[in-house]
Amino acid sequence: MVKPCCLGDVLMATPAIRALHVAFPQASIDVAVSAWAAPVLDGNPRLRRLVPYPERPTLRAVLRLGLRLRRERYDLGIGLERSPLANLVLWLAGIPVRAGIDSHRRGVGLTHRARPQPGQHETELYLQVLEPLGIAPQGLHPEYLVPPQAQEAISSKLAQRVDQSRAHPLVVVHPGGAVNPGATMPSKRWPPERYAALVDRLVTEVGATVVLTGSSSDRQAVEAVKHTAHRPVLDLCGRLTLPELAALCARAQLFIGNDTGAGHLAAAVGTATVTIFGPTSPLQYRPLGPKSRVCAPEESWGLPTGIDLRSNRPARHAPDIRQVAVDDVFAACTLLLDHAASRC
Repeated sequence: MVKPCCLGDVLMATPAIRALHVAFPQASIDVAVSAWAAPVLDGNPRLRRLVPYPERPTLRAVLRLGLRLRRERYDLGIGLERSPLANLVLWLAGIPVRAGIDSHRRGVGLTHRARPQPGQHETELYLQVLEPLGIAPQGLHPEYLVPPQAQEAISSKLAQRVDQSRAHPLVVVHPGGAVNPGATMPSKRWPPERYAALVDRLVTEVGATVVLTGSSSDRQAVEAVKHTAHRPVLDLCGRLTLPELAALCARAQLFIGNDTGAGHLAAAVGTATVTIFGPTSPLQYRPLGPKSRVCAPEESWGLPTGIDLRSNRPARHAPDIRQVAVDDVFAACTLLLDHAASRC
Protein backbone atom coordinates (compact mmCIF):
# COMPACT_ATOMS: atom_id res chain seq x y z
CA MET A 1 0.00 0.00 0.00
CA VAL A 2 1.17 3.53 -0.78
CA LYS A 3 -0.05 6.26 1.59
CA PRO A 4 2.69 8.85 2.15
CA CYS A 5 1.13 11.63 4.21
CA CYS A 6 -0.09 13.11 6.49
CA LEU A 7 -0.91 12.08 10.08
CA GLY A 8 -4.67 12.46 9.82
CA ASP A 9 -4.84 11.10 6.28
CA VAL A 10 -2.84 8.01 7.21
CA LEU A 11 -5.10 7.40 10.21
CA MET A 12 -8.10 7.74 7.90
CA ALA A 13 -6.53 4.94 5.85
CA THR A 14 -6.41 2.49 8.77
CA PRO A 15 -9.96 1.20 8.08
CA ALA A 16 -8.71 0.19 4.61
CA ILE A 17 -5.74 -1.57 6.23
CA ARG A 18 -8.16 -3.35 8.56
CA ALA A 19 -10.35 -4.44 5.64
CA LEU A 20 -7.30 -5.78 3.77
CA HIS A 21 -6.12 -7.70 6.80
CA VAL A 22 -9.53 -9.25 7.42
CA ALA A 23 -9.86 -10.24 3.75
CA PHE A 24 -6.35 -11.69 3.59
CA PRO A 25 -5.36 -12.64 7.16
CA GLN A 26 -2.27 -14.56 6.04
CA ALA A 27 -0.99 -11.84 3.72
CA SER A 28 2.04 -9.66 4.45
CA ILE A 29 0.96 -6.02 4.26
CA ASP A 30 3.57 -3.31 3.79
CA VAL A 31 2.86 0.43 3.65
CA ALA A 32 5.03 3.01 1.90
CA VAL A 33 4.74 6.07 4.13
CA SER A 34 6.73 9.23 4.81
CA ALA A 35 8.83 9.58 7.96
CA TRP A 36 6.49 12.40 9.05
CA ALA A 37 3.40 10.16 9.11
CA ALA A 38 5.01 6.81 9.94
CA PRO A 39 4.57 7.13 13.74
CA VAL A 40 0.79 6.64 13.49
CA LEU A 41 1.42 3.20 11.94
CA ASP A 42 4.29 2.13 14.21
CA GLY A 43 3.32 -1.03 16.05
CA ASN A 44 0.20 -1.65 13.95
CA PRO A 45 -0.23 -5.43 14.30
CA ARG A 46 -1.89 -5.70 10.89
CA LEU A 47 1.30 -4.66 9.10
CA ARG A 48 4.54 -6.46 8.36
CA ARG A 49 6.65 -3.34 7.90
CA LEU A 50 6.76 0.30 6.87
CA VAL A 51 8.63 1.25 3.71
CA PRO A 52 10.16 4.77 3.67
CA TYR A 53 8.51 7.00 1.07
CA PRO A 54 10.70 9.87 -0.18
CA GLU A 55 10.22 13.17 1.62
CA ARG A 56 10.65 14.90 -1.73
CA PRO A 57 8.90 12.62 -4.24
CA THR A 58 10.77 13.64 -7.37
CA LEU A 59 10.50 11.45 -10.44
CA ARG A 60 13.99 10.07 -9.74
CA ALA A 61 13.12 9.25 -6.10
CA VAL A 62 9.87 7.56 -7.13
CA LEU A 63 11.71 5.55 -9.80
CA ARG A 64 14.23 4.40 -7.22
CA LEU A 65 11.45 3.35 -4.80
CA GLY A 66 9.49 1.53 -7.50
CA LEU A 67 12.50 -0.48 -8.63
CA ARG A 68 13.32 -1.33 -5.03
CA LEU A 69 9.78 -2.60 -4.45
CA ARG A 70 9.93 -4.64 -7.67
CA ARG A 71 12.28 -7.04 -5.88
CA GLU A 72 9.51 -7.84 -3.36
CA ARG A 73 7.24 -9.36 -6.07
CA TYR A 74 4.00 -8.08 -4.55
CA ASP A 75 0.71 -9.58 -5.77
CA LEU A 76 -1.49 -6.57 -5.03
CA GLY A 77 -0.78 -2.85 -4.84
CA ILE A 78 -3.09 -0.25 -3.28
CA GLY A 79 -2.60 3.48 -3.82
CA LEU A 80 -4.46 5.80 -1.45
CA GLU A 81 -3.06 9.08 -2.69
CA ARG A 82 -4.28 11.42 -5.43
CA SER A 83 -0.74 11.94 -6.67
CA PRO A 84 0.14 10.36 -10.04
CA LEU A 85 3.65 9.71 -8.69
CA ALA A 86 2.25 7.56 -5.87
CA ASN A 87 0.28 5.53 -8.39
CA LEU A 88 3.32 5.32 -10.64
CA VAL A 89 5.22 3.57 -7.83
CA LEU A 90 2.84 0.60 -8.09
CA TRP A 91 3.41 0.30 -11.85
CA LEU A 92 7.17 0.64 -11.53
CA ALA A 93 7.10 -2.09 -8.88
CA GLY A 94 5.70 -4.51 -11.45
CA ILE A 95 2.65 -5.34 -9.35
CA PRO A 96 0.04 -7.11 -11.52
CA VAL A 97 -3.07 -5.77 -9.75
CA ARG A 98 -2.96 -2.03 -8.97
CA ALA A 99 -5.96 -0.29 -7.39
CA GLY A 100 -5.99 3.39 -6.52
CA ILE A 101 -7.53 6.84 -6.81
CA ASP A 102 -8.16 8.37 -10.22
CA SER A 103 -8.64 12.03 -9.40
CA HIS A 104 -8.50 14.43 -12.37
CA ARG A 105 -6.98 11.66 -14.52
CA ARG A 106 -4.13 11.02 -12.13
CA GLY A 107 -4.69 7.25 -11.99
CA VAL A 108 -1.46 6.55 -13.85
CA GLY A 109 -0.91 2.84 -14.49
CA LEU A 110 -3.80 1.61 -12.35
CA THR A 111 -5.76 -1.52 -13.28
CA HIS A 112 -8.64 -0.62 -10.93
CA ARG A 113 -9.66 3.02 -10.50
CA ALA A 114 -11.84 4.76 -7.90
CA ARG A 115 -13.07 8.26 -8.65
CA PRO A 116 -13.81 10.57 -5.71
CA GLN A 117 -17.44 11.58 -5.26
CA PRO A 118 -18.55 15.08 -4.14
CA GLY A 119 -18.77 15.28 -0.37
CA GLN A 120 -17.28 11.82 0.10
CA HIS A 121 -15.27 11.24 3.25
CA GLU A 122 -11.64 10.24 2.69
CA THR A 123 -12.09 6.97 4.58
CA GLU A 124 -15.04 6.06 2.36
CA LEU A 125 -12.94 6.85 -0.72
CA TYR A 126 -10.10 4.63 0.48
CA LEU A 127 -12.55 1.77 1.06
CA GLN A 128 -14.05 2.40 -2.38
CA VAL A 129 -10.62 1.66 -3.84
CA LEU A 130 -10.92 -1.87 -2.41
CA GLU A 131 -14.45 -2.58 -3.65
CA PRO A 132 -13.55 -3.85 -7.16
CA LEU A 133 -11.22 -6.35 -5.48
CA GLY A 134 -14.08 -7.86 -3.48
CA ILE A 135 -12.76 -6.51 -0.16
CA ALA A 136 -15.60 -5.55 2.17
CA PRO A 137 -15.39 -2.69 4.70
CA GLN A 138 -14.93 -3.63 8.36
CA GLY A 139 -16.15 -0.37 9.85
CA LEU A 140 -15.19 3.27 9.32
CA HIS A 141 -13.48 4.01 12.64
CA PRO A 142 -9.69 4.57 12.62
CA GLU A 143 -7.24 2.48 14.64
CA TYR A 144 -4.18 3.15 16.73
CA LEU A 145 -2.70 0.80 19.32
CA VAL A 146 -1.24 2.68 22.31
CA PRO A 147 2.09 1.12 23.39
CA PRO A 148 2.25 0.05 27.06
CA GLN A 149 5.36 2.21 27.59
CA ALA A 150 3.40 5.30 26.54
CA GLN A 151 0.60 4.42 28.92
CA GLU A 152 3.09 4.14 31.77
CA ALA A 153 4.76 7.44 30.83
CA ILE A 154 1.44 9.30 30.82
CA SER A 155 0.41 7.76 34.14
CA SER A 156 3.64 9.07 35.62
CA LYS A 157 3.29 12.57 34.15
CA LEU A 158 -0.32 12.93 35.26
CA ALA A 159 0.49 11.65 38.74
CA GLN A 160 3.05 14.43 39.13
CA ARG A 161 0.78 17.22 37.90
CA VAL A 162 -2.90 16.29 38.29
CA ASP A 163 -4.92 15.54 41.42
CA GLN A 164 -6.52 12.32 40.20
CA SER A 165 -8.40 11.80 43.43
CA ARG A 166 -11.00 14.27 42.17
CA ALA A 167 -13.64 12.83 39.85
CA HIS A 168 -13.34 15.69 37.38
CA PRO A 169 -13.27 15.13 33.61
CA LEU A 170 -9.88 15.24 31.92
CA VAL A 171 -10.05 17.33 28.73
CA VAL A 172 -7.28 17.60 26.13
CA VAL A 173 -7.22 20.86 24.16
CA HIS A 174 -5.02 21.00 21.04
CA PRO A 175 -5.22 24.58 19.70
CA GLY A 176 -2.54 24.32 17.00
CA GLY A 177 -1.91 21.95 14.13
CA ALA A 178 -2.28 22.61 10.40
CA VAL A 179 1.48 22.29 9.87
CA ASN A 180 2.62 19.54 7.49
CA PRO A 181 5.64 19.10 5.21
CA GLY A 182 5.37 21.74 2.52
CA ALA A 183 2.05 23.10 3.77
CA THR A 184 1.13 25.45 6.63
CA MET A 185 -2.47 26.65 6.95
CA PRO A 186 -3.01 29.03 9.88
CA SER A 187 -6.59 29.57 8.61
CA LYS A 188 -7.41 26.12 10.04
CA ARG A 189 -6.76 27.35 13.59
CA TRP A 190 -9.61 28.64 15.74
CA PRO A 191 -8.52 31.91 17.46
CA PRO A 192 -6.60 31.42 20.75
CA GLU A 193 -8.84 33.83 22.64
CA ARG A 194 -11.84 31.62 21.86
CA TYR A 195 -9.99 28.54 23.07
CA ALA A 196 -9.18 30.47 26.24
CA ALA A 197 -12.84 31.40 26.76
CA LEU A 198 -13.80 27.76 26.18
CA VAL A 199 -11.18 26.55 28.66
CA ASP A 200 -12.48 28.96 31.32
CA ARG A 201 -16.03 27.67 30.89
CA LEU A 202 -14.93 24.03 30.99
CA VAL A 203 -13.02 24.59 34.23
CA THR A 204 -15.65 26.81 35.87
CA GLU A 205 -18.90 25.19 34.76
CA VAL A 206 -17.87 21.56 34.30
CA GLY A 207 -14.97 21.30 36.75
CA ALA A 208 -12.69 19.96 34.03
CA THR A 209 -8.95 19.49 34.28
CA VAL A 210 -7.65 20.91 30.99
CA VAL A 211 -4.39 19.80 29.37
CA LEU A 212 -2.94 21.84 26.51
CA THR A 213 -1.01 19.80 23.93
CA GLY A 214 0.89 20.41 20.71
CA SER A 215 4.23 20.08 19.02
CA SER A 216 6.98 22.70 18.91
CA SER A 217 5.22 24.39 15.97
CA ASP A 218 2.15 24.85 18.18
CA ARG A 219 3.98 26.64 21.01
CA GLN A 220 2.80 30.12 20.04
CA ALA A 221 -0.85 29.03 19.90
CA VAL A 222 -0.60 27.21 23.23
CA GLU A 223 1.09 30.17 24.93
CA ALA A 224 -1.64 32.51 23.65
CA VAL A 225 -4.36 30.26 25.09
CA LYS A 226 -2.55 29.80 28.38
CA HIS A 227 -1.92 33.51 28.95
CA THR A 228 -5.42 34.58 27.88
CA ALA A 229 -7.30 32.02 29.97
CA HIS A 230 -8.18 33.01 33.53
CA ARG A 231 -8.34 29.43 34.83
CA PRO A 232 -5.36 27.11 35.42
CA VAL A 233 -4.35 24.62 32.75
CA LEU A 234 -1.66 21.95 32.46
CA ASP A 235 0.76 22.74 29.63
CA LEU A 236 2.28 19.64 27.99
CA CYS A 237 3.03 21.27 24.65
CA GLY A 238 6.25 19.87 23.19
CA ARG A 239 6.60 17.39 26.06
CA LEU A 240 4.83 14.37 24.58
CA THR A 241 5.76 11.87 21.91
CA LEU A 242 2.99 10.86 19.53
CA PRO A 243 2.38 7.58 21.42
CA GLU A 244 2.21 9.54 24.68
CA LEU A 245 -0.30 11.97 23.14
CA ALA A 246 -2.38 8.95 22.12
CA ALA A 247 -2.11 7.54 25.65
CA LEU A 248 -3.18 10.88 27.13
CA CYS A 249 -6.19 11.05 24.82
CA ALA A 250 -7.12 7.48 25.74
CA ARG A 251 -7.18 8.55 29.42
CA ALA A 252 -9.19 11.70 28.72
CA GLN A 253 -12.97 12.04 28.54
CA LEU A 254 -12.77 14.59 25.72
CA PHE A 255 -10.44 15.95 23.02
CA ILE A 256 -10.96 19.40 21.45
CA GLY A 257 -8.99 20.69 18.48
CA ASN A 258 -8.90 21.99 14.94
CA ASP A 259 -8.87 19.92 11.76
CA THR A 260 -5.56 18.19 12.51
CA GLY A 261 -4.07 14.73 12.78
CA ALA A 262 -4.30 14.89 16.57
CA GLY A 263 -8.09 14.78 16.39
CA HIS A 264 -7.99 11.64 14.27
CA LEU A 265 -5.50 10.13 16.72
CA ALA A 266 -7.91 10.82 19.60
CA ALA A 267 -10.77 9.21 17.67
CA ALA A 268 -8.54 6.23 16.87
CA VAL A 269 -8.07 5.47 20.58
CA GLY A 270 -11.80 5.83 21.28
CA THR A 271 -11.86 9.30 22.82
CA ALA A 272 -14.83 11.62 22.35
CA THR A 273 -13.78 14.45 20.02
CA VAL A 274 -15.01 17.91 19.18
CA THR A 275 -13.34 19.19 16.01
CA ILE A 276 -13.59 22.82 14.90
CA PHE A 277 -13.57 23.19 11.12
CA GLY A 278 -12.95 25.92 8.61
CA PRO A 279 -12.02 26.36 5.80
CA THR A 280 -11.66 22.61 5.18
CA SER A 281 -14.72 20.43 4.70
CA PRO A 282 -15.96 18.26 7.57
CA LEU A 283 -17.65 16.12 4.95
CA GLN A 284 -14.23 14.92 3.81
CA TYR A 285 -11.95 15.21 6.79
CA ARG A 286 -13.88 14.93 10.10
CA PRO A 287 -12.79 12.27 12.60
CA LEU A 288 -15.17 9.33 12.36
CA GLY A 289 -16.85 7.51 15.20
CA PRO A 290 -19.98 7.59 17.35
CA LYS A 291 -18.32 9.94 19.85
CA SER A 292 -17.11 12.53 17.32
CA ARG A 293 -18.79 15.91 16.93
CA VAL A 294 -18.01 18.78 14.55
CA CYS A 295 -18.42 22.54 14.94
CA ALA A 296 -18.21 24.33 11.60
CA PRO A 297 -19.77 27.17 9.63
CA GLU A 298 -23.10 26.00 8.27
CA GLU A 299 -22.03 26.34 4.64
CA SER A 300 -19.14 23.91 5.23
CA TRP A 301 -21.56 21.00 5.04
CA GLY A 302 -22.55 21.91 1.50
CA LEU A 303 -19.02 22.12 0.14
CA PRO A 304 -16.92 19.20 -1.13
CA THR A 305 -13.74 20.96 0.03
CA GLY A 306 -12.56 24.31 1.26
CA ILE A 307 -9.07 23.90 -0.18
CA ASP A 308 -7.70 24.80 -3.58
CA LEU A 309 -5.84 21.56 -4.32
CA ARG A 310 -3.51 23.29 -6.78
CA SER A 311 -2.14 25.76 -4.25
CA ASN A 312 -3.05 23.91 -1.01
CA ARG A 313 -4.58 27.15 0.29
CA PRO A 314 -8.13 28.09 1.26
CA ALA A 315 -10.38 28.23 -1.77
CA ARG A 316 -12.03 31.49 -2.72
CA HIS A 317 -15.09 32.14 -0.54
CA ALA A 318 -14.17 29.20 1.72
CA PRO A 319 -15.91 29.22 5.14
CA ASP A 320 -14.05 31.09 7.88
CA ILE A 321 -13.34 29.20 11.09
CA ARG A 322 -13.96 32.43 13.01
CA GLN A 323 -17.66 31.97 12.29
CA VAL A 324 -17.69 29.18 14.89
CA ALA A 325 -18.90 30.56 18.26
CA VAL A 326 -17.65 29.57 21.71
CA ASP A 327 -21.22 28.77 22.79
CA ASP A 328 -21.58 26.20 20.01
CA VAL A 329 -18.31 24.45 20.87
CA PHE A 330 -19.11 24.46 24.59
CA ALA A 331 -22.53 22.93 23.90
CA ALA A 332 -20.93 20.11 21.87
CA CYS A 333 -18.41 19.50 24.66
CA THR A 334 -21.02 19.32 27.43
CA LEU A 335 -23.16 16.98 25.34
CA LEU A 336 -20.31 14.49 25.01
CA LEU A 337 -19.19 14.89 28.63
CA ASP A 338 -22.74 14.33 29.89
CA HIS A 339 -23.01 11.23 27.73
CA ALA A 340 -19.72 9.90 29.09
CA ALA A 341 -20.81 10.59 32.68
CA SER A 342 -24.12 8.78 32.17
CA ARG A 343 -22.28 5.65 31.05
CA CYS A 344 -20.00 5.53 34.11
